[in-house]
Amino acid sequence: MLVTLGDYASKFTTQLDTIIERESLTSDLGNGGLLGEFTDAGEVKVPDIVVEGLADYSRTDGFVSGGYTFGWQTYKLRYDRGREFNIDILDDEERAKIVSANVMSEFTRTKVIPEMDAVRFATMHEHAGVQKAETITTPEEAVKAVDAAENKMQDIGIDLSDVLFYCTSEFKSLLRAAQNYRMSQGENPNGRFTFYDDMKIVPVPSARFQTKIELLDGTTSSEEAGGFKAASDAKLINFMLVDPSAALAIQKHQTLRYFSPAVNQKRDAHLWQYRVFHDLLVLKNKKDKIYASVPAA
Repeated sequence: MLVTLGDYASKFTTQLDTIIERESLTSDLGNGGLLGEFTDAGEVKVPDIVVEGLADYSRTDGFVSGGYTFGWQTYKLRYDRGREFNIDILDDEERAKIVSANVMSEFTRTKVIPEMDAVRFATMHEHAGVQKAETITTPEEAVKAVDAAENKMQDIGIDLSDVLFYCTSEFKSLLRAAQNYRMSQGENPNGRFTFYDDMKIVPVPSARFQTKIELLDGTTSSEEAGGFKAASDAKLINFMLVDPSAALAIQKHQTLRYFSPAVNQKRDAHLWQYRVFHDLLVLKNKKDKIYASVPAA
């Protein structure tokens, strides 16, 4: 029986989802159960409730009446992105149909995932409760900066074991250089570590870890063939501490469609179309759960 590319298009779509989940650096930021509550336009209203604290109880007058304020915060997804690829039928047949699989896999790994991560980091920086500008060039300065961030997080009641510690590889190297290895006590001098003060360390490539990014429309010129780049006034983030409950990574719509050459009316080619509608939401009352350190200059 002849098996065509269309026979396993749905199977490949499932694999694509797996790649995104595995390789995304922000996959730990869940949607908090909000996904099913969005409208078709990608909008959701989240209740905002603030109540007054305790008051003295009087044995004569009883309870002191308390008040509360109630409102709605509207959040709307901002990013509707997509791309299509035409794989010439001869290119695919001559290469045992591996061109389509490799093109879409490479597209996902090198374009989709980095852009979504970059959007999320820039958004978290924009809405961070603390944006600390500081110069960090030595191991001692790196340790001091992280200590200050930890104190800030713990002061509002956050357990460090719940915190994600995003940083550049250069910053992680500074922390590594600050560690003292005591060979006389039989310790293994292994500089690799995945946790710091119970926080999970997630090293981030510098291209994704910018304070601001610019999304390219893919039609301007050959030099801006889609994707993203750091904004002209962007800074490379030093590190970021994030409680996952504060930042919700939302993908309302994500699809990969395939059309065989017999169906594709534009060209004699396999047609792949990828689209994702997404954003990262930082809840108003949880901004303090995000701490961002950026260069002072």
